[in-house]
Amino acid sequence: MRRFWLLLLLVTLLSGCSEAEDLLGLIVQPKEEATLPSAYIAPTPEATFPAEMSTMARILARGEMVVGVRYDLEPFSYITANSELAGLEIDLARELARRWLGDPNAVRFRQVRSNSAFQHLANGTVDVVLAGVSHTQELEAQADFSPAYFIDGIAYLTFPDVGIQDPAGLQNRKIGVVTWTGSRAAIAATLPTSPTFVAYTNFFEAIEALRTRQIDVYGDMRHRLERARRLVAGSVVALQTTSEPVAMVYRQDDPFFVNLVTFTFQDMAADGTFDALYARWLPGVSPPRPERLAGNASTPAPAETPQQLSTLDVLARIRKRGTLALGYFVDRWPYSANRADGVPTGFEVRLVERIAERWLGNRQAVTFVPVTEADGLTRLQQGEVDMLVGNWVQTRELELQADFSIAILDDGVSIFSLAAAPVTELAALNGRPVGVLTGSEGERALPAMAQAAGIGVSTVRYPDVEAALEGLNGGEVAAIVSERRAWLQIQFTRPGYVITDQRYTRRPVAIILPQGDSTYRDLVDLTLAALQADGTYQELYSLWFDDPVPTLTVWPGQPAVPLVIMQ
Repeated sequence: MRRFWLLLLLVTLLSGCSEAEDLLGLIVQPKEEATLPSAYIAPTPEATFPAEMSTMARILARGEMVVGVRYDLEPFSYITANSELAGLEIDLARELARRWLGDPNAVRFRQVRSNSAFQHLANGTVDVVLAGVSHTQELEAQADFSPAYFIDGIAYLTFPDVGIQDPAGLQNRKIGVVTWTGSRAAIAATLPTSPTFVAYTNFFEAIEALRTRQIDVYGDMRHRLERARRLVAGSVVALQTTSEPVAMVYRQDDPFFVNLVTFTFQDMAADGTFDALYARWLPGVSPPRPERLAGNASTPAPAETPQQLSTLDVLARIRKRGTLALGYFVDRWPYSANRADGVPTGFEVRLVERIAERWLGNRQAVTFVPVTEADGLTRLQQGEVDMLVGNWVQTRELELQADFSIAILDDGVSIFSLAAAPVTELAALNGRPVGVLTGSEGERALPAMAQAAGIGVSTVRYPDVEAALEGLNGGEVAAIVSERRAWLQIQFTRPGYVITDQRYTRRPVAIILPQGDSTYRDLVDLTLAALQADGTYQELYSLWFDDPVPTLTVWPGQPAVPLVIMQ
């Protein structure tokens, strides 16, 4: 064992490489994983479960969660000088065990590498992976991902007095790079000017050059810079030019586990857990904040987990049918509606037609099925339709019944007023009566909106849209503050009204999908990303809305699977 640790120290000193495990595997033993203290390796033989058994069912049967981590990723997961595992990812795993199993110690850690993590997941030797894995389009076909707990990407470590605030500030600066990381090419691709690079063979050479001011900046992926920041007193990450969300990874087709993870991450963001983890391991850095969906549905209880993974195959029925079955509202302008001649139209309808064109080679390969609020989800769950459109807002309650695409627009609260007396900003409502719909998001949001703007308003509540519209037309209120959907429909179908572009809350709208088919959901999301990349999404949005085109949140990289169902 002493010989092992001496070799480990030698490798670390010689390479300075955050991938030291790769070198260690070559020097110490030819097996995939080096022999490290047995306390950190899941004992063998490991309990075996059927491949179709759900993730949480496995965890409950075992009584603990097995987590794949790296041992060399300080400050995320690494071996300390005391031969203990530590880091943000280690603490995150223990927090999940505490919330799900009632015991932060009901977790075992197994070493994985970047190139072996997904195989461990597929083999069932780990339940989840917390190993600095970036959520990319290429990896979508292999696993499912949690909300991001860290944002990686090309960044720059320097000192405050160097004065770098933007990419232009890097001009004429000496930028240190480590040769094996590939960061030099990545940096050059993101900068408007040609910087002066100083190459080093290992991590420790680069940080020593920064510490002694031989270079102005050390450029690398953010996760390595966080380790360097701990070693160079007074240094700061002054700039980050690319973004790669780092997430927990787990098996596909497990909708209960997806919901459990998603809700738990939202809960940890809301109750300050992520802030506390970052204060300990990444001081001065703000954690990414998973969006807490509207609604009051409780986080699922682990004991409610189904025993088996989902076997749903939506793509098979689309292939068999030869068309995409779309559930849509016939009267929800401008999202989905029937024209006077009965032909379906609207922004979301046209967007799905472009999806069908990608998948099936024909934008007319869509079977339109009118639905209502009362029967839409039932028809989706029974397989009568493959997706639902028409301004479906993501909520916690809906999350438990269906899957979502990435958000395609925002139905947040805005100000609706008469075109003859437009109200363009909240300050213009100071001291005036404002209409809201009883029980609406606008009613809940207005007090905080007014407080933030430093104004006073008197609220007039209306039972429905028509009553509020009558009050606006009759001069009872100066404007109506409400979520956009109903008022955009009025603006489209009746002249004389305007609605502001400003959203005072966020209400993400998505395409609703059957729950439990990760391959199908991924294909929808990757196709939406492609439609944004080629400008189709922007073109369609501009045809139907007059506010600035939103940017879809998509993952870096390119899909590893073709966006085609039938050739």
